Amino acid sequence: MTLTFKNRIALHYMLATAALVAAAYLVVLLVVRHQVYADLDARLRFEAAKHLGEVGIANGTIRFAHKEEWEEQEHREVQVDPVFIQVNDPRGQLMDRSPNLKADRLAFELGLTEQVPLNSLLRGKAIRQVQVPILEDGAPVGYLLAAISSEAAQHVLGSLETVLLLSFPVVLLALFGSARLLAGRSIRPIVQITATTNHITRANLAERVPLPARPDELHTLASAINGLLGRVEQVVEREKQFTADASHELRTPLAVLKGTLEVLVRKPRTPAEYVANITFGIREINRLTHLVDQLLLMARFENHAKGLNRQELSVLSGVHDVLHRHRADLETKRIRVDVEDGDTLPVEADPYLVDLILDNLLSNAVKYSPAGSTITVALAPVAGRLRCAITDQGIGIRPEDQSRIFAPLYRSDALAHKHIEGTGLGLSIVAKACALLGIKLTVQSEFGRGTTFTVLFPAS
Repeated sequence: MTLTFKNRIALHYMLATAALVAAAYLVVLLVVRHQVYADLDARLRFEAAKHLGEVGIANGTIRFAHKEEWEEQEHREVQVDPVFIQVNDPRGQLMDRSPNLKADRLAFELGLTEQVPLNSLLRGKAIRQVQVPILEDGAPVGYLLAAISSEAAQHVLGSLETVLLLSFPVVLLALFGSARLLAGRSIRPIVQITATTNHITRANLAERVPLPARPDELHTLASAINGLLGRVEQVVEREKQFTADASHELRTPLAVLKGTLEVLVRKPRTPAEYVANITFGIREINRLTHLVDQLLLMARFENHAKGLNRQELSVLSGVHDVLHRHRADLETKRIRVDVEDGDTLPVEADPYLVDLILDNLLSNAVKYSPAGSTITVALAPVAGRLRCAITDQGIGIRPEDQSRIFAPLYRSDALAHKHIEGTGLGLSIVAKACALLGIKLTVQSEFGRGTTFTVLFPAS
């Protein structure tokens, strides 16, 4: 059977408290037992010492010096708390005894040297007795045995044990009930948190768990859940925005392709017109293919972190490789690239992702730079880390857009530069790649004058 959380708390509390109560009961029983027997033994030793002084030795025979006192009525009749006295020789033979023993004898133990009180039985009744040696010239010539009834003490101890045993399960039930009640009150905020979280769906992600009044662990839990809900809400909103933007970006080239083909089939065209429209359609297909490739690349980023191929590489070589791939665009726009390669340090990173970062940043610098301008790539060591800053003299980024340029499919002031091709995914891919490699990415831009993207590689 599976117990509820409330019952588990109550059970664990009951078991822990039951162990403490059992230990407390045991201590009480031991203390009472010790005190009862301590009082009995003190009286027993007193009686033994008192009667030991009344023993006399004559001709090797041990007798009570004042035997007539034992004949008095207080010794001959059964008393409320009688004292039994017996004298034995060293071999255990009975030499004398008090009249209240009548025909009975106290148990004698041969060779007992320590005066340790012992429990015994007399006429089926519990007694406490002690055996004391009788000395003459330092040598034992006999033993005096003294005993008193321990029936009352045994009755007290027995009653105490019964009370403790019978009260223990009652205490356990009371503990479980009270613990269950307290646990129910304690987890009431958890029940409320559970009910609220079960009520929250994709349609009402803005709802939050109410915070408990006290700043305790449950307050921390509720705050953490609210933080999680906030992050989930942001992810869902980004997903919605990404889906809407992706649909728009995919729909545009498809609509262009559809329109171009519809125009071609309306009436016969000249070969030149067919070539021009087909070329235009191919260009849109290439744009669509590039967009799909970038979307798939972003989707693969989630699993790419598990298989990073980290190795030592030269960022300077990567910069030259990317510039070589874009040499045609650089020559067409007559853009000069200055590479400032000071004492560059090798970095340890994934070559594919580093190439992806450099390619997107440099291609953006080329696309948004005017003809005849200069792009500067500055590589420099900073506190054991390599910094790569790519600066262009392009159109720049508006201040209000700089915090949004890394969002998927977002293009700053896109309507103002429709002639510049792009999907709005490049910088988002750069940001994800930098996050995977632990690279710090920053941007500084002045609208109308240029932009600088800086990547700071982690120390190898």
